[in-house]
Amino acid sequence: MGCGAKVITKDYMTPNGESINDCGGQALAMRAFRRYLVNELTKLCYGSESIFVRDPFNRFVLKNGYKFVFLCNSSPMGDCKQFDQVYYKTKCGEDNLPKAHFLRAFDAANNGKVTVYRKMLLEHVPDQCVVPSNDNMAALHYVPSPSDKLALRNIVGVQGALLSNLINPIYFTDYYIQRAFDMEALTRGLYGRLKNGTFPEGYFVREPQIHRLSWKPARMADKTTIYSFLWCDGCPLEVLRADIGSKISCVKPHDTSAVSDDVLRSFDSKEIRSAEPSTYCSLNYYRAVSGIMAAFSIPGDTYANLKGAATTYHQAKEAVYKEYKRAGLGRWPAKPMKPSF
Repeated sequence: MGCGAKVITKDYMTPNGESINDCGGQALAMRAFRRYLVNELTKLCYGSESIFVRDPFNRFVLKNGYKFVFLCNSSPMGDCKQFDQVYYKTKCGEDNLPKAHFLRAFDAANNGKVTVYRKMLLEHVPDQCVVPSNDNMAALHYVPSPSDKLALRNIVGVQGALLSNLINPIYFTDYYIQRAFDMEALTRGLYGRLKNGTFPEGYFVREPQIHRLSWKPARMADKTTIYSFLWCDGCPLEVLRADIGSKISCVKPHDTSAVSDDVLRSFDSKEIRSAEPSTYCSLNYYRAVSGIMAAFSIPGDTYANLKGAATTYHQAKEAVYKEYKRAGLGRWPAKPMKPSF
């Protein structure tokens, strides 16, 4: 489970894997899911019941009968929210455009190209997509939108590079989406825009089932917050401050209407001082994976080297990046800091 809408400020980014850069809900849910997979592999170290079994080649295989689905309270931010305004004006008339105001329009004459992107700035602007190819604003750093990340994972798998050394790719077979959304925009964002790509053997564009959810819970205020939450089975629920990408144990009161600015600043300072690396951060995730490898006498290495060892996985990722660029959808942003642990 993941809940949030912000990304880290550049001042708090670190190369040691202790901070979480993207605290958006979908990104945190994916991070928590990978940690869940690690927890299930750890069970095998102690002979406990797990969703995995070990094969003769020192890899771990998912048992038959399991599948994984993705549930989201709205269409993922980015290209999945871009609908063709010209098409709907022709089909529905000027006054009958979709009422889903959170969907952003694009001009089909521009091939659906999205020219905006998520910026990690002090004001935490959460916006769209991959970096435009002609972007030269070196002062900014970028986080790909959830739409782009999910489209990538739909091809390379949600297990990530580290776990690719131990397990085969895992995919979401179904997506359950709440609130109104445009089916054409959603399917295009998740897989349609990459259908013309060429990928390594065994990797291809999957077409998961899309389901509308009619359940409508009581809706909270739409104002976003700097706090994020994530949880998986086997790990604690954690509260993160998205602007610093860390777990906090001291949280200011919900109602601060009668609190002075000085006291608010004091609360803010206490929150930051209480911060510590999350159970779900890359460093702790790497340590958990390394523990599994050691338990089964599989040679370990540094974080960067273990990720690089998943050669086929990286070839598939590079093929996705090339297809984004070839299709005129922009280039995938490089990581602002290379890991050093």
